[in-house]
Amino acid sequence: MKAVVADRRDFFRADCYPITVKHISGDSAMQHEHDLTDIRHTHNLAELIVITSGYGTHWIDHEKYKVVAGDIFLIQGNTEHYFIERHDLSFSNIMFDDIYLKNHLKSLRSLPGYNALFLFEPNYRRYHRFQSHLHISSEALLPVNKMLHGMLTELNNAAPGYDLLLLAKTIEIFVQISREYAKCQNPMVRELNRLGEVISRLEKEYQRNWKITDIAKIAAMAPSTLLPVFKRATGHSPIDYLIRVRILKAAELLLKTNDSITTIAQETGFADSNYFSRQFRKIYNIAPKDYRNRLGH
Repeated sequence: MKAVVADRRDFFRADCYPITVKHISGDSAMQHEHDLTDIRHTHNLAELIVITSGYGTHWIDHEKYKVVAGDIFLIQGNTEHYFIERHDLSFSNIMFDDIYLKNHLKSLRSLPGYNALFLFEPNYRRYHRFQSHLHISSEALLPVNKMLHGMLTELNNAAPGYDLLLLAKTIEIFVQISREYAKCQNPMVRELNRLGEVISRLEKEYQRNWKITDIAKIAAMAPSTLLPVFKRATGHSPIDYLIRVRILKAAELLLKTNDSITTIAQETGFADSNYFSRQFRKIYNIAPKDYRNRLGH
């Protein structure tokens, strides 16, 4: 069976934040326009699925996983999935542009639970047989469900500023479930939380003179084990990720301050301003000075 491709243009409204929410209640098909719940599909957006009642089986990239009320998991873009079995199953989907959120809501990466749940769990899903996904209690699910219903109301009414409230409620849900994930005592979840802590520490302590052995110690992994795991989730080695964090911070300082290039290099963890300039050019394809002159005020 060939997967149907769901296009983001069918879900995100023009001139609004790229976030929407859908709710499926019970086992009947086609509950909203472009509903692909029971059809094998992929899409160019990310989707957070919150199971609110019932149970069923979810097919993700040729693997079958049982799901029940309280289960929360992320479907990344370009992932094939669908429900192959539903029993009084109700769930909500927050659909969003993950690139947009990564670029505009960088502070989310200061939460180890967010990094673990949104970056590492999808990559470990097959290996862990879905045992490292988030499952929350019925008590913890109540406020999340309330926020989801609030999002649906805002979306349906489409009053001025509704997309701002969708964004705000999405952030609130992400923070809430990230905290829940960070509290999990499941050994497999704790492993992912340690990886999430690595990203959190690199984001917060980017000025520190990190060595790969220091980073591996936080993850409780050998460096040779950490490197492929980290790169599969982020696209970069831990040190390359750190350099990108530093460069992004330096770019902010270039536009917000009048500090010299050398000072900014030192403030963001680079001992050598020439090395800083080379790394900056690799990411922005422009020298730091030219970046400031072109975009600064």
